[in-house]
Amino acid sequence: MQTLLRWTLIVLGQLPLPLLHGLGWLLGSLLWLVPNGFRAMTLRQLELCLTERGPAERARIARRSLIESCKAICEVPALWFGAEWRLRRWLRDEATLRTLRTALAGGKGAIMLTPHLGAWEITSLFGTQAAPITILYKPQKGAADAVILEGRSRLPGLKAVPTTSAGVKALLRALKRGEMAGILPDHDPPEETGTRFAPFFGIPANTMDLVGKLAARSGAPVWFFVAERLSWGRGFRFRMERAPAGIDDVETSPAALNQGVEACVMRLPEQYWWSYKRYRRLPPGTVDPYQNL
Repeated sequence: MQTLLRWTLIVLGQLPLPLLHGLGWLLGSLLWLVPNGFRAMTLRQLELCLTERGPAERARIARRSLIESCKAICEVPALWFGAEWRLRRWLRDEATLRTLRTALAGGKGAIMLTPHLGAWEITSLFGTQAAPITILYKPQKGAADAVILEGRSRLPGLKAVPTTSAGVKALLRALKRGEMAGILPDHDPPEETGTRFAPFFGIPANTMDLVGKLAARSGAPVWFFVAERLSWGRGFRFRMERAPAGIDDVETSPAALNQGVEACVMRLPEQYWWSYKRYRRLPPGTVDPYQNL
């Protein structure tokens, strides 16, 4: 099974990016047209988070989000197993690379936060152009885990570690070496990793305090790093910006982290993964926002 999956991704990875994105457009359009759980969850998340937008506007964003989410899946084979010369062409962005090197100039490394927005799988690959980067990933069951690990570690200087205490220690060691630590900041983390409830679009969300702990112990600056997916398979546009104040304090970091994620999402709402069940864990006494789904 592992060999079959790997070779399937290798074959798909040779296809042109416009074709892969076209396939994502087709799959996302079908998800929008046919009633299903992804569509229902996307619409509900938008209703909860973008209350200032009208139903028609939320529906437009939902349709685009489903399409962009499918593009994110379909582009993975090209990022993980496609030709390296083509990947490196997509990574060309001298202005962002200068910003990244400036972030590392203090010698304390840098914490890079990439939400489930745009082409999030490519940001860690971009980072290898400036310094080694260690990223957290959630291990998968079965044969898929080894293939995912191989794909995410394809370039020299990129190391993926599991979301365990050992993985967190590896992030801290990387920062102390002056390298980068990459984290997806907008998932619902397990309670044993250290979490607090903090507002996310005005609703209490179970949020990691790991970023604050790492920043406080290492002194590393914290940045948000987003790769916007361009239309018609034209590639990607990268953006970096400093995290909000308070991100380096354990007490205030969850709120600052969510504030930063919100700012990134609002600049590119159509490319956010709205179908993710963000408010799965709730404070005691809170009404389940998904109870009718």
